[in-house]
This record gives sequence, structure tokens and C-alpha cells, in this order.
Amino acid sequence: MPRTILHLDMDSYFASIEQQANPSLRGLPVGITGKPIESTIIVTASREGKKFGLKAGMPVWEAKRLCPQLILFPGDGSKYLSLTQQFIDILKRYTPMIEVSSIDEVYMDVTQDAPHYGGAIRLAQSIQRDFKNELGKYITATIGIADNKTFAKLIAKRFKPNGIGVLDPEELPELLATTSVQEICGIGRRIEKRMSRLGIWTLAQLGQCPLSILKNEFGVHGLFYKAVGLGQDPTPVVPYTEIPPPKSVGHSRTLPPDIRPRELALTVLRGLCDLVASRLRKHGYMARTVHCGFSLEVMSGHFGKQTTLALPTDDGATLFEACMRILAMLPVQPDAMARVSISTSNLVDEKGVAIPLLADDQTRRRLNRAVDVIQSRFGNSAIQVAAAALPRKLPEHVGGFAETSSFDFSSN
Repeated sequence: MPRTILHLDMDSYFASIEQQANPSLRGLPVGITGKPIESTIIVTASREGKKFGLKAGMPVWEAKRLCPQLILFPGDGSKYLSLTQQFIDILKRYTPMIEVSSIDEVYMDVTQDAPHYGGAIRLAQSIQRDFKNELGKYITATIGIADNKTFAKLIAKRFKPNGIGVLDPEELPELLATTSVQEICGIGRRIEKRMSRLGIWTLAQLGQCPLSILKNEFGVHGLFYKAVGLGQDPTPVVPYTEIPPPKSVGHSRTLPPDIRPRELALTVLRGLCDLVASRLRKHGYMARTVHCGFSLEVMSGHFGKQTTLALPTDDGATLFEACMRILAMLPVQPDAMARVSISTSNLVDEKGVAIPLLADDQTRRRLNRAVDVIQSRFGNSAIQVAAAALPRKLPEHVGGFAETSSFDFSSN
């Protein structure tokens, strides 16, 4: 039985929320930024701003050059997260099969539910009406409908803003022939370049490429790429209630030679601590145990030690402080490090932890949440603490602070 998958993508989300909350901003080009406003990037531009060519991730100075009348507004992470919870609560009325992809995107498997509403299109229309009536007319969503997640998302892109698009099976061949591989979520610049070397630029060409070649070039990912090239994606919609809890959260980083001096290596470690903390917060966990270590050479032994914290934490600065205490206890104190790592374990649900009521602690938690919102949309390099900033961006092959798997689901 064919599935019916909806991809719901909120339109100009952060800017629309501010326009809904503040009538004086409606109809005007608005750009949501970080702080300080003048030295950051555009996180989201309103519909009016996009008409001037404003895009997410654009430096503020460039945005103001394109649109001198642009109104800059600092983002409010707690407000946006609250709105996301509200629209997800609305979606729960239609189906429990909801996968939250990001703060402004979800997938819904309505295979069993759509017939009760007269079909997927009417269900989507009902969702849009509920959003308008309960969230406000400026809070809109574009909905793509297909038999799989990848193509539901692809269709949604073509019907923004506030549209509903359906993939007609008869139109699939033309869509495959005219869609570039870079439009598919998960195919970034590096993968695109590797595909181009194989003579692959469109989805149709991807589907025509022998599976053996794709597997040889991309490993197990070649299976997914082949399926997408044929208009398929067997990936299920995984409700957030069914995601298994992690046993640990950690990251490690192999460093290029010019980043190995101790001071720079510790800067990378600081960034890893922030990334681990962000992952913990994303999944609602706090860690009691911290393990930190390093290698002198890429293929040499690893020096490391762990410590148990007095209170569980999901804060990057606290994790880094623990790492520094651990490193001070190690028998080797190198001037350079080829690899650094941090891992957290003994995880507990944040809801069961009594959060300190000190003003500084509460301020730090609000700041962390705001950073999470920005990074979830534009990547970890969009905003970071000064202590984690390197004099140059690391090359892509060791970039992203995601060289190792984020979670270990194996049992103890």
C-alpha cells in the first residue's frame, strides 16, 4: 500500500512570528539576527525581505546593502520554541505519526488518517486553517505531499509560501529529469562534486547510474542515492516518542597540523564541548560523567580520563571546565595534540533535574537555547562562543565537529 507523507515547512518562520506579534512590522522587510545585531547574519528574512534577495546566512552588512530599509530584529529563541510546540500540538490532532525534523519542519505519515478527512489535500487544507485560526494569519506553512519523505520535502519547496503541492506519479519522470541532485536534503557540495565526476547532475542520471558504481563511491549511502534517483525513499517517519534514548553523547576531532598547538587544540575542544552540550539539550538529557582525552599523533595511543560531576549538566562551558580539570590530572602535558575528544555518559532526563535558581544559571540556559535555535537552522558555525573561534575555518574533511557518531545506542 502506497504511503501518504506530508512535509510541513513553516514560511519565513522567525520573521513571521515577529510580524504576528508586532503589527507594526507587517508588510515590511524584516530580518531576524543574532546579537549584536550589526555584526551577525540574517537568520530569517520576512517574505517582504526575500523580494530584495535576502537569504538566510547572509551577513547583515550585505543584507542592508540590498535592502537599506531593512528592519533588523534580534531573535527570541524561547518565543520560537514555544510557537513550535503550539503548532506540533495542533498536528497531533491529525496523527501521532509526526517526525520533528527541525524547529520549523516536520514530516507526517497520514496514510491511515487522510481518508478520514477526504484525502491528503483536504487534510493539509485543514491544518492550514487551524494555523490561521489558532496561531495567526502570519503564521503559515507550506505542505508537500508524496509517497515518501524526500519527495514530499522537494515538492514543498516548489509551492512556497503557504501552498500545498502534490507529487503526481505521472509527473515523476519529468521531475527526475529536471531536478538537480543538490536539491535533495543530504546531498551537500562535497557529495555533489563527487557525483559530477561520475557524470551525475540530475536525479534521473542518478537513477540511471549502476548501483555497483554508487556503492563503490558512496558505500551504503549509495543504496539511498539510487532509490532517490528512482523517485523512491523507504525511510520511515519516526515519531519523536519512539526515538530510543542515547547511552552516551560524544565527539572527537583529528586536527590538521596547524591547529595542533595546545592553545588552538583546546579551542577546538571548547567547540566540541558546545556541540555535545547542544546534542544533550536537543534530546532533553543532562550528563553526570565526562570523559576527555587526546592523542599526540594521529595513529598513536590515546590519553584520557573521566570524572563524575556533582550536578548533571547540559552546558558547554561546564563540560569544558571539567575537561580542563581532567587534562590537568593526566601524566602527559603536551605542547601539541593531534586529536581531542569528549564524551558524556550517565545521562539523566533533564525534567528530573532541579535547575539552580541563580540568575546567572538561568541566563546561561536561555542563551544556550537561543544558540540552539540558530545552529539547528544554519549549522554550528553560524554562531559560537568566542573561546571556540579559530583563526581560520577548518577544512571540510574535518569540519562540522561531527567526525564521529554523536550517539551510542548499544547497551551497557
